[in-house]
Amino acid sequence: MNLIPVLFISFFVTCLLGCPIAVSLGVSSLITALLAGITPLALIQQMYSMLDSFTLLAIPLFMLVGNIMEYGEITDRLVGFANVLVGHIRGGLGQVNIFANLIMAGISGSANADAAAIGGMLIPAMEKEGYPPEMAAAINASASTMGPIIPPSMLMIVYGAYGGVSVAAMFMAGFIPGVLIALTMMTAVYVWSKKYPSIHLREKRATLGEIWDAFLRAILALLVPAIVIAGVLGGTFTATESGMIAAIYCFLLTAFVYRTVKLPDFLAILRKSLVGMAHPMFCAAGAGAFSYMMTYLQIPKLVLKLAGPIAGSYYGTMFFLAILFLILGCFMDAVPAIIVFLPIIQELSRAAGLDSLHVAILVIVTLCVGFVTPPYGLTLLLSSQIADVPSTRVIKRMALFYGVFAFVILIIIFAPDVILFLPHAFL
Repeated sequence: MNLIPVLFISFFVTCLLGCPIAVSLGVSSLITALLAGITPLALIQQMYSMLDSFTLLAIPLFMLVGNIMEYGEITDRLVGFANVLVGHIRGGLGQVNIFANLIMAGISGSANADAAAIGGMLIPAMEKEGYPPEMAAAINASASTMGPIIPPSMLMIVYGAYGGVSVAAMFMAGFIPGVLIALTMMTAVYVWSKKYPSIHLREKRATLGEIWDAFLRAILALLVPAIVIAGVLGGTFTATESGMIAAIYCFLLTAFVYRTVKLPDFLAILRKSLVGMAHPMFCAAGAGAFSYMMTYLQIPKLVLKLAGPIAGSYYGTMFFLAILFLILGCFMDAVPAIIVFLPIIQELSRAAGLDSLHVAILVIVTLCVGFVTPPYGLTLLLSSQIADVPSTRVIKRMALFYGVFAFVILIIIFAPDVILFLPHAFL
């Protein structure tokens, strides 16, 4: 009996019935395993083994960092610093939103956290400045995708834990794609804003004194990414240890320097982080079971066989992976998408002789586009909610930024030396 249709049909049926993705992955795997004569205990052991990873401990720790920053009003200082640097550029707060997300990406590693923290502050301000609410939401949703691309990145940690790719190398390789997205988005907003003379422009650039004052207000917060990235890349500590150090630093900063977090607040932050951790961990467990069944049914080898002329071709494989994960990002969370389809990624990559680091960056960037594509699009939905506009109206404004992502993905495919310059030069 061919059980491949059973695995996928049961998955899609449970999804259509309204089950969470993690539950759908686990249930479809269990049904297929029982029909294949595999004991449920073997599947449970596989699910447990997916979570038994020291590297994965970095995920709740960086969630904790992001929540401490939100409660401790660190975001306000970072946005203020971004404002004096780029607020005078045409597009005003749109430019500030993008640049603030660029800075925040180096701290939280989460697109959703950045979209909520910065969007809650800047989307209302952008509307007052003259931005249509749907455009303000589109900018915020798109800019927040830099969170998992620029280190530290939760997706890179997951990929490194299961894919055997150096987390430090991925951290370094994520800089250039992230900065490219920021610069291209800022250029797009600059050109777009010329059509809206009502959008406020700063009368003059910030003075050196204003920039220095804003820098002093933000410097202790800016040290968070510096500590994390320098420590991981320098080999002083692992990604997981860096998350713990960043969490302790942020707590001490907000509790004793800024005095914006009290002990009851910290307990609430800890509770929120633990609850937030459950979703990606549950997804990882379900995805582990599903990936195990895919390997058992030899689906990666079947895909390689069906790939035909694509198999073994550099451009064919890269475009196939880009399209595959662009589609998956529309319907699945990035964590289970990586774990479930990692065997296929590795099989195709080996056949084409691809650099595993290069492939990892392509997969992560294309999956991040899923944050702003319907129907899943979490940052799209979150930003729409903050702006109080239907997501369908925001999607109409997204064409400009979909072009930005397409441009960066093409650079990753056609100019790998540009993307991998930093890890090849320093690691």
